[in-house]
Amino acid sequence: MTHTPSNQKSYFDIHTSGIGYIQRAREVPVKGGRKAQPFLACTIAALVGPANDPILRYFDVKVSGTEAKKLVQNYIGVDDPKHRPLVRFRLGDLWVDPFIRPSGEHKGKAAASLKARLLKAELIDRAELVQVEQHELITHGIGYLNRPKDVTPKDGDPFLACSIAVLAGPVDDPDYRYIETIVTDTDAQHLVRRCVQAVEAEKKVLIAFKLNDMRADPYLRTKGEKAGEAAATLESKLVHIGLVKVDGEQVYPLKSEVPVTEDAPAPEETVAAEDENEGPQSSESEQSPTEEPALAASF
Repeated sequence: MTHTPSNQKSYFDIHTSGIGYIQRAREVPVKGGRKAQPFLACTIAALVGPANDPILRYFDVKVSGTEAKKLVQNYIGVDDPKHRPLVRFRLGDLWVDPFIRPSGEHKGKAAASLKARLLKAELIDRAELVQVEQHELITHGIGYLNRPKDVTPKDGDPFLACSIAVLAGPVDDPDYRYIETIVTDTDAQHLVRRCVQAVEAEKKVLIAFKLNDMRADPYLRTKGEKAGEAAATLESKLVHIGLVKVDGEQVYPLKSEVPVTEDAPAPEETVAAEDENEGPQSSESEQSPTEEPALAASF
């Protein structure tokens, strides 16, 4: 959770970070008369997977960070693949925008864009990629654990899955981003399984999490009033749980072993967003002890 000066609100943030290319830098006009100001936007093509054969995850972003704006403005109109800047980036306020393809080979099919705000972007030398073995697309945040279950597909190995209702926006009036996850880390699997009874008892199970490889899964609604409309689900891999609270009581890690004073990892410096009526964004630094803390006896 982001803490700001007393005259400002506090915000729940979803932060996604990785390495990728800046594409399609542009000024976007805004309707609304003379007072309407265009905003700076670009696409981040994030590298994901093995360094020798990565795939790209595309994020359509509004540039909010002051230093990020200075950098992106230099590349407006530059779309030659050889000259696209390689950056280490941080995004905030992740969401998904579903739509139906209007033309082309896949006309009429569901699609989705990953949207966010670009908070930070730092140029890096392409030579640095030689040192990378695996590109990760990491997302930090806090949210409520829902629907933990073991899944046994017809083709493939069984896995543990859960949904996270991620908190975003002002603390006094937050929004939710729903993310479907596969729990890939052994310690995280242990914690999720220990939470099943609390979830089934309809207790509020709050977790601070780390995800890897965010993507959107689009589909067409088939039932109800919105049948035929496009929709999309955010999907990722749950690779770490740093905190668990059940009905407000911290059960992991034990307070006596690891001091934890916030619902989320401590923020680094706050990134000022210059857009009107938008709150500041901050980065969360992961706080995991070298030894796995014990669980509360009642958990």
